[in-house]
Amino acid sequence: SYKEQRLLTASVANFDRLQVILLRGLQCIWAFIFLVLLLRLPFIDVNLVSMLIPLTSALLIFFTLAGGVCAEVFTSFFFTYVTRPYDIGERVYVATPGSSPALSSLIVKDVEVLRTHFLTANGEAMVVSNSSVKNMALTNLSRSGKLTLLVQLMVPAATQSSKINELLDAIATFAVESGEWSECENQFGEAALDKGHLLLNIWPTSVLAAHDIMGVYGAKSRLLLFA
Repeated sequence: SYKEQRLLTASVANFDRLQVILLRGLQCIWAFIFLVLLLRLPFIDVNLVSMLIPLTSALLIFFTLAGGVCAEVFTSFFFTYVTRPYDIGERVYVATPGSSPALSSLIVKDVEVLRTHFLTANGEAMVVSNSSVKNMALTNLSRSGKLTLLVQLMVPAATQSSKINELLDAIATFAVESGEWSECENQFGEAALDKGHLLLNIWPTSVLAAHDIMGVYGAKSRLLLFA
């Protein structure tokens, strides 16, 4: 589709831009080295091999003093240029490892060497440093498979088992026949007898792509209304 082609073109252009930044950075480094050699060699009779030790020491001192900045630049560059966990237009979740996402899904707007631009579900622009995203748990919905949701239902504890089975069969039949779910697995959750109800776990698998959030949760709403 036109939208997919536009996003693909933007991703390729973004990757090319990162390549240009890399080449310019390497050119600046080589230009600096040649400039230093050009200025020193004609006037001072210095053995090139003997210059390697002080030059290496100077570089080590520089990277040590600017350790935090250099580490952030290199890790951010490796994260965006080599790992490349997302591209422009893809939908992702970002969360602290072991925790649920604090924000709704985010859409990648632009990827730079040091930071990434996201759009929230409300259309708000958000900028996050790549070094911070690297340490987070990242879920790329656009590269994921079909989405399986957990839908929980409560029924009165006094409900007969035959009626519960009829309900689960009806839900499974509706889910498949609606064309919005490829399959539907039903399980008994738990018995909260002190609260007077039983908990049923329904696991429907959507036929839609995982990044089609509105479509998937719209189908979930219709499934809940039927139940």
